[in-house]
Amino acid sequence: MLKKFRGAMLGFAIGDALGMPAEGLKLDEVRSVFGKIEDFLDSPLGDLKAGEWTDDTEQMLILAESLLSRRYLDPADLSKRLLNLRSNRIGWTTRRALEKLKLGVHWFEAGVESDSCGASLRVLPIGLVYSFNLDLVEKYAMISASVTHRGPSAVGAIAYALAVACIVNNFSHDETIEEVIGRVRRYDELLADKISLAYDLVGEDVETVVDRIGNSISIYDCIPLAINIFLSTESFKDCAVKSANVGGDSDSICAMACGLKGCELGVDAIPKDWVVRLKDYEYIVEVADRLYDLRLIVELGGEI
Repeated sequence: MLKKFRGAMLGFAIGDALGMPAEGLKLDEVRSVFGKIEDFLDSPLGDLKAGEWTDDTEQMLILAESLLSRRYLDPADLSKRLLNLRSNRIGWTTRRALEKLKLGVHWFEAGVESDSCGASLRVLPIGLVYSFNLDLVEKYAMISASVTHRGPSAVGAIAYALAVACIVNNFSHDETIEEVIGRVRRYDELLADKISLAYDLVGEDVETVVDRIGNSISIYDCIPLAINIFLSTESFKDCAVKSANVGGDSDSICAMACGLKGCELGVDAIPKDWVVRLKDYEYIVEVADRLYDLRLIVELGGEI
C-alpha cells in the first residue's frame, strides 16, 4: 500500500507539471504549438520551468500537511494554511474565498458557490488516508471543499476522493465507477451521468471524448475526463501523455488522471526520469510516507 501512496502523490504532481504548459489551449492548439507533449516543458507564460507544478499540487500538499499536523480534518487549520498559498495561478473561486478568510469570515461561511474544480484538486490525501472508511472519505471531502468551494464543486471533491479510496482498496474499475456514481448521484445527477458517460466512452479516440465530455475547469468536464483517461490507459506514461495533451484545464486533468493511475500501479510504474526531475520530489515522497503512517494509526483506532 505504501507504493500506492507514493504513486498517487508523485503521479498527481507529475501530471500537474506535464499538463501545465498546455493549460488554456484548445485541443488543436496544443498540437499546433507543441506537437505532442511527452516530457516536462517550460510554461509559455514564463512563470514555471519544466518539472515545476502549479497551485493544484501546492494545495494538495497543504491539505496533506494539515492532516499530518492534526491527524484528522480540521477545516480551521486548513483555512489558515491556505492563506499561505504562493502560486499566481490560483483560480477565481479559491481567490475569492481566501479574500473572505483574510477579512475574518469564518471558514464555514467563506466558501463560494461554484462548479470549478479547485476543491477536487487538493482532496487526494483524504482519499488515501481515510480509505478504510468510504463514508468518512465522503464526509471529509465535502467539509474540506467547503472552506473555499460550495455547491457542485464540493461534490466534485467527493467524487475524486472516493475514486482514490476505491483504488487504494483494490476495487476493480467497474466497482470503482459503480461506487463513485452511486454516492455522487445522491448529490448531483449531472455529475453522476457525466462520470457514467466517461465510462461508456472508454476506448474512443481523444477527440470524441473531449467533444462529448469537455475539458474545462468545471467539475462536470475535468473529473469525468480524468476518469476516462485513467480507465482508457494501461501504463502510467500513456495516461500522462494522453492527459497532458487534451488542452483546456490540462494541468488539473493530467494531475487527477495521473494521481489515479499512480495509485493503481504504484510508484514503480512511474518513469524514474520524471520523478527525479520533478520539483521537490523527495519532499513529496516524504509526505506520502507520513500519510501512509497516519493511515495505519487512524485505521487502528487512533483519534480521528
